[in-house]
Amino acid sequence: MGKSDEYQFDYLDNNIRFADQVNGALFHGKQVVKPDELEPAEARMVYLGKESGLRENFKAIVDKARMWRGSLIHVLAVENQTYVDYRMILRNMLSESIGYHKQWKQKKVIHDRKKDLATGTDAFLSGMAKEEKFVPIITLVVYCGTEHPWDGAKCLHDLLEMNEEMKAYVTNYKLNLYDCHEHDTFDEYHTGLRQLFEVVRYGRDKEQMKRLLMENREAYSSLDSDTRELLEVVAKVRIPQASRIIVGGEAGMGNEEKKYDVCKAWADWRQEGVEEGKIEGKIEGKREQLIYLVCKKLLKNKPVDVIADELEEEITIIERIIAAQKKVGNYDVEQICEVCGVLTDS
Repeated sequence: MGKSDEYQFDYLDNNIRFADQVNGALFHGKQVVKPDELEPAEARMVYLGKESGLRENFKAIVDKARMWRGSLIHVLAVENQTYVDYRMILRNMLSESIGYHKQWKQKKVIHDRKKDLATGTDAFLSGMAKEEKFVPIITLVVYCGTEHPWDGAKCLHDLLEMNEEMKAYVTNYKLNLYDCHEHDTFDEYHTGLRQLFEVVRYGRDKEQMKRLLMENREAYSSLDSDTRELLEVVAKVRIPQASRIIVGGEAGMGNEEKKYDVCKAWADWRQEGVEEGKIEGKIEGKREQLIYLVCKKLLKNKPVDVIADELEEEITIIERIIAAQKKVGNYDVEQICEVCGVLTDS
């Protein structure tokens, strides 16, 4: 999993958020799945083979799973995607097939131990009794891509090249996909997932974000630390430590709760953007602009990987600029630019 998937994986480890995700995406906000009904479920791994190009031969297909309602068990599996995976249909089919096969193997092991299936019968050859059933597996794909809506296949038929006559004979498989770009409101969510989907959906529309912040000021003025991290990594929104507020105790006493005011951060971003625009307008060339922005972030003590991520530049380029800055010994853009002669404008 990439960095974004890891953050979402941890975020949904909380049963309240997990239930909120499932209820919002599958049941339109109806509180069908209760947090206290959820139990841990074993993560499933799928062997993709050496041809997959992965460093590991095993990859997690299901990011987070829970068992629901005891004997009436459903496995609710949430797949978090921050990019469009055009083979997602195949991944889900494979994951669910292996999940059902594993259930069958468990039943067969029990029957083999008990020797309760008569030799030579259909049940014996099948490894299970006729009346036995499997636990349903529900896979939900949550798409949080910030560049564009999901444009991949949503069912198996979308991936197949065939005429209309063949469709009746080819079994279809439907993807349970939640793409926030297909929604205008997110009232069905009651945790920080609402803020995540709102920011992913409208983050590039300043007027819409301003409206959302005004209409939901209470929620955006007191985001918890986990939601803040999720917004920064998945939605690529910067929420500085300066927007932190202390709730329920005194700072430094160990009993306080950290909250973050996105409304304040948003106002700071807009003002900072205006000021940076005035300064950057006087700086010519992409290289000089990049060096200027790197210097600003260095002054805020940001590490190289964070700077590269925020500026969407190769980490090797950022490292060269930092090396040049250290050699110069100050933050003079022209001097650093001279030392950084290996960088070329593009």
